[in-house]
Amino acid sequence: PKDWDFAVDLSPDEMIELFPDAIPTGVAFGTVTLRAGDDLIETTTLRGEGTYGDGRRPDSVEYSKSLVLDLSRRDFTFNAMAVDVARGLLHDPFDGQIDLQNRCLRAVGDARLRLGEDGLRVIRAYRFMDLGKGNLCSADLQLGKSLLDQQHMLRMVAPERIWIELSKILAGYNAGVILHRMAVDGLLNRILPSEWDENDTAIIAQMSSHLQGISIEARLALLLTNAAAGGLEKELKKCKLSTSQIRRVLNLRRWVKSLPIGEPEGKLRVYSHLLASDLGEVKRMDLAWADAGGEGPSLTECIAFHKRLSELSVSRTNGDSLASGEWIMQHTKLSPGPQLGALKNWLHLIQIERNLGLLDEVEEVLCSLPWQHGDWKQWPNLSQYF
Repeated sequence: PKDWDFAVDLSPDEMIELFPDAIPTGVAFGTVTLRAGDDLIETTTLRGEGTYGDGRRPDSVEYSKSLVLDLSRRDFTFNAMAVDVARGLLHDPFDGQIDLQNRCLRAVGDARLRLGEDGLRVIRAYRFMDLGKGNLCSADLQLGKSLLDQQHMLRMVAPERIWIELSKILAGYNAGVILHRMAVDGLLNRILPSEWDENDTAIIAQMSSHLQGISIEARLALLLTNAAAGGLEKELKKCKLSTSQIRRVLNLRRWVKSLPIGEPEGKLRVYSHLLASDLGEVKRMDLAWADAGGEGPSLTECIAFHKRLSELSVSRTNGDSLASGEWIMQHTKLSPGPQLGALKNWLHLIQIERNLGLLDEVEEVLCSLPWQHGDWKQWPNLSQYF
């Protein structure tokens, strides 16, 4: 495990008295964080819980000395195990080990009640179906039915908590299979701004081997390929993605199904330049989409295109514009302003297209451009090339 939670039979007040530098993380719920050098250890007093009136957290807690009672409030059986560190004993009162061996996801006690206590457990269940490389588990009959019946509980859960769980699903080894199950069950339609079914290309593509290890932003971008573009940014903000995540998802999404197949080498160079470090991820998204039989280039066409792209001669620069604004002003007598910026962008575009590597070559281009005539707002530029 990457982190450990400690269950103790001391009250929060007793913990703070023993460890004066402890952090009272959630004293109302029995949780205190201890400092161990640079490490932080979360400890929670053994407890029982009352009802969950808001579908998010218990209305009250009652401290206990019973480990079994404490474990009985957990969500799923393989999360309801504890190790007695001092004696090296494993406590598994709900047979979590057996369920793991049988690859069975089972709730502790009544599944409907467990999911009704905290709506987040609905999506957590799907995350726990992914056991890593080559390993999946299935919900037992009771939990499977309850997952369908209790989806409405997600309305009670803060969007940021849902996104944390969904991002873990997107990063999982078996993400494609889990997303497919979520689509079949109708859960994806409740938490993301689009609609899917099990036959949707965006869902089938998720199961492609081309996506193994891809970033969560790229996987989400592919998932949202057919979502209505209007208002998508606003909807992703509601889901509580960070600004940088939203920007990357939207940027990656726009490139799916947009291969400039059959275009001249110059256009391929611009395509490669604009994608930059995202080129590898977009390639895998293209292959996964084509593999799923999606609208657009076929798998054979995608493979041939990316092969052609890889065979382009190496760029003679790092991609930055050779011509600075000052250099252009010296050679054109233009004053600082939007026209100067437009000319700089135009020259940069040609530099990328023709793979220019010397400022003298850019000067030759400048001499051939009709920059002194016409509407500068209509000049070609990188941002509007595709």
